[in-house]
Amino acid sequence: MLTGSRKGLVRIAAALAVLTLAVSACTAAAPKPTVIYKYISPLPATATPVPLFFTDTPTPSLGPTPSPVPATPTPVVSPTPSPSVSASPTPPGAACSGSADTQAFFVAEAKKLKFTVYCGHVPSGWHFESASDTYGTHNKLTATYQGKSGAKVVLQEGAFCLSGASACSPHDTVIGSAKFGNLTGDLDSLGPGAGFAIYVNPGTTSGYTATGTSVSQSTFVQIAAALYLVPKS
Repeated sequence: MLTGSRKGLVRIAAALAVLTLAVSACTAAAPKPTVIYKYISPLPATATPVPLFFTDTPTPSLGPTPSPVPATPTPVVSPTPSPSVSASPTPPGAACSGSADTQAFFVAEAKKLKFTVYCGHVPSGWHFESASDTYGTHNKLTATYQGKSGAKVVLQEGAFCLSGASACSPHDTVIGSAKFGNLTGDLDSLGPGAGFAIYVNPGTTSGYTATGTSVSQSTFVQIAAALYLVPKS
């Protein structure tokens, strides 16, 4: 027969055995966790990698926005004007009526003769007819211009007459004055139907006479006034 203390020890041992069995049963019943590893195939080289984690990274402060710098105005460049092309100089005898040879003749005369040489600049219907010169002790020049119906104007320049003013300026009536180019002379009538004449410094080595025949007074005066002074080039 067990004593009271022995009975207590037996009970405790029985209780521990039951507890051990219970724990073993629970332990045996609990499933063992299974870990599964899954490998993802590498992405194609052309694929864009997808980030696995995203962080709220604060945007760095860039400071106050600078005020826009005003654009520098582009200077306006004015185009440089092209230099104007000067016209070719007019030949000295270009105003003389006649061919290029006639013009060259008067230019050459102006160079050689001591007095000022004039040539005719005649209107339409008139033309240069002929010319002659004389050199030596007394130089002179004669030129003739022809119009319609036998009209004619003859120029005499230089020392063509040295007998004196009256002898070198024959006339019938003094009409007045008229121009011989840029000179002023006496306008005379040579007689009824004989024509007209203009005399400048008659009887000197620098005398000038224009004689018109078969021409009206107005046309004669017009031709005499239009005589051109050939420059001594």
